[in-house]
Amino acid sequence: MPSPPLALRILLLATLAAVIWLVRPFLDALLVATVAAILAWPLHLWLVQRVRGPRSISTALTVILLTVGVVVPVGGLFWLVSRELAALATQLAAELDRGDLASWGAAITGVPLVQWLVDQAGGAPALTEALRTTARDGLLGVAKDVGQYVPGFLGVTARALLDLCIFYLALTTLFHRGAELRAWAKRMIPLAEAHTTRLFEVFAEFARNVVLAGVVAAMVQGAVAGVGYWLAGVDRPILFAVLTGVLAFIPLVGSAVAWVPVALLLLLQDRAGAALFITIWSIGLTGTVDNLVKPLIVRGRSDMPTLLVFLGVFGGLTTFGVIGLLVGPVLMALLLALLHIYEEG
Repeated sequence: MPSPPLALRILLLATLAAVIWLVRPFLDALLVATVAAILAWPLHLWLVQRVRGPRSISTALTVILLTVGVVVPVGGLFWLVSRELAALATQLAAELDRGDLASWGAAITGVPLVQWLVDQAGGAPALTEALRTTARDGLLGVAKDVGQYVPGFLGVTARALLDLCIFYLALTTLFHRGAELRAWAKRMIPLAEAHTTRLFEVFAEFARNVVLAGVVAAMVQGAVAGVGYWLAGVDRPILFAVLTGVLAFIPLVGSAVAWVPVALLLLLQDRAGAALFITIWSIGLTGTVDNLVKPLIVRGRSDMPTLLVFLGVFGGLTTFGVIGLLVGPVLMALLLALLHIYEEG
């Protein structure tokens, strides 16, 4: 097929840029729908093969399963955790006002280096009051921001409903016309058909092995950690369980960033036995359960270097916000798939 004229290609790129600028308010919903469709595509194919009748039936079943199994639980959990976070911030601010955290400050200033810094700042009383005021104001600000953001994000507002409609329309379109879109992409991508087919296969493998396996393992780690927090009598175990699951998805950092502060908090509360239990539980179960979960999902030998996963997660988080935790690694998977195809020649 002959190449299109240069003027047509320039016009196409300009129009594409204009369309992206036009839909930029809904990019979050479109990106989430795209990532969800990529990760749930094997489930959709499984339903297509087993459900007789029009493709719309299997599409509707896939969307319903995702809604019941993912969207509703995640939304409810997000709402619950946000309430817990706001309540925790308000509680800590109140304790600062009452001086309940004074013993913690005394323990910290017992460290020689910290004591020297306190002396340089004009003495413990002045520094303590300044830190107390700053921490209290910061905690109250967090409680206020969470209290305002969550109702707007999950509430019945015009923007929330519009984003939800965009999400479901995009998701339904991707499932219902996925085969047509894939065939169209093969025609548009300037690669040989064999390379394009291989690119889709490798990308799906990377996305499943890195993103889906990481998400499922993080969810299981969060659930296991939550059981441990509940058995140890930790306040707000659901909040810390979700934080553990989110941090478990991040390479190099891992779930330790969540459970170590919990164990230290228990020590400061003179609950050494509970702190020891959390430490043993987290090292023996929470930190190792992913070694049992990931092999059940991973297929083939495709793997993503830890550095790229780290950059994908934090780069996505910085660029796209919370949804970047998924979008970033998916983009890295696409890059690795392209490099893999290029290496194969």
